[in-house]
Amino acid sequence: MKNILIFLLLLMCSCTSKEELNGRIYDYDTEKPLKNVSVIVNHEKTQTDSTGFFCIYIKPNSACKIVLRREGYSTKEIFRKPDSVENFSKKSLKYNKFYMYNKQSDFSK
Repeated sequence: MKNILIFLLLLMCSCTSKEELNGRIYDYDTEKPLKNVSVIVNHEKTQTDSTGFFCIYIKPNSACKIVLRREGYSTKEIFRKPDSVENFSKKSLKYNKFYMYNKQSDFSK
């Protein structure tokens, strides 16, 4: 009976696990990190720190929509989906670099 309870507990933990998605957000023209950028991933929200870094947790086997917003910059939407075995590779979740265009930039159009 004790083994069954332990198995069920481990099963429940594995079903609710999440993967960490992190990275830094930069201004495209100056390549300086952007602070206070809203990062929204599948309705979960966080914000970048003074170095442009963010960290958010996502479901490991489902597609995600990443939305980056900051006043004065064009909103950026990124769609990511798991690989062929329905998981994100560890490399694709860590140390991502995202660039945002200032609304006055030639590239924002």
